[in-house]
Amino acid sequence: MIPSELFFKGRPGDPRLGEWVKVGTELCVPKEKPESIVLLGTPDDTGVIKNLGRAGAKEGPNSIRKHLYKMAQPMDLRWETLIELTDVGNTPISKSIVETHAQAQKLVTQISAQGHTLITLGGGHDVAAPHIMGFVEGRKQINPREKTALINIDPHLDVRELEDGQPHSGTPFRQILESEAIAGESFVEFGARSNRNSRAHYDYVKKHNVLVMTWESLKVRPEPISEAFRHQLDRLSRTHHSIAVTLDLDSCSEAEGMSAAPVIGFSAAELYTLASLAGSQPKVKFFEIAEVAPALDPYERSSRIAAELIYAFLRSRAMSLQTQT
Repeated sequence: MIPSELFFKGRPGDPRLGEWVKVGTELCVPKEKPESIVLLGTPDDTGVIKNLGRAGAKEGPNSIRKHLYKMAQPMDLRWETLIELTDVGNTPISKSIVETHAQAQKLVTQISAQGHTLITLGGGHDVAAPHIMGFVEGRKQINPREKTALINIDPHLDVRELEDGQPHSGTPFRQILESEAIAGESFVEFGARSNRNSRAHYDYVKKHNVLVMTWESLKVRPEPISEAFRHQLDRLSRTHHSIAVTLDLDSCSEAEGMSAAPVIGFSAAELYTLASLAGSQPKVKFFEIAEVAPALDPYERSSRIAAELIYAFLRSRAMSLQTQT
């Protein structure tokens, strides 16, 4: 159960998202709204600890909710007529990371098989593996010919080998590639840092035909980073039925409460623009934020940034729907 105090209520005439979001497990696609969006958290940092990262990401989902649901409903957009957001709570966490991942994958499969757009919250970025594999599995139940693309916004490639058969926060995209849920040609590593990844792991993704757009190469381009991201969304949308975007907040240089806080990376404003672009592309049916660890950030700035990114995605999705009607 999600603590009720996270669903903030505003004053009369000043409604907040905590009053708008639906809470529960009823996942029937509504007939009255153009789009249904479901939010699910997996509050586990076992994989971070296994990967020698800083603990704390298990508190991420509820901390993000706290700041998201305090936000005002849009002053200039009646998005409640366009989108419906349902928060179905958190994945049950087991002492075994393998069991936790299995449960997360099962839940995401069930949700995506009903046609919902998903917003998922980590937890460590290891949850990207069960979340995305579940998303692909669910989408294939709707359309067996479904072809899904993936963009990972992250300084890390996260294609380390499993250790003793156990996944961790450094393994999710190796798991996804080797499961063949996503083809290498359909995968973009966006913002990888040259000094955060080994040559062996770089060679691994290149062998699988993954497009690697390093942070260093993006920062020397004449056009804004957002244009490079927009180009990838447009390119992938032409050949795929759906797109998943996962964002490790380790990519943000202005946040500290993460498992591996960076010194250099994208600004919060740049990430806000990327989240908005993801929301505006109708084929993006999966959006994820991981590695927020509020205990490592006394002012919960990382949680606030994550909440802003989700808001950006929701607002942009509503704006695009409004344009279509």
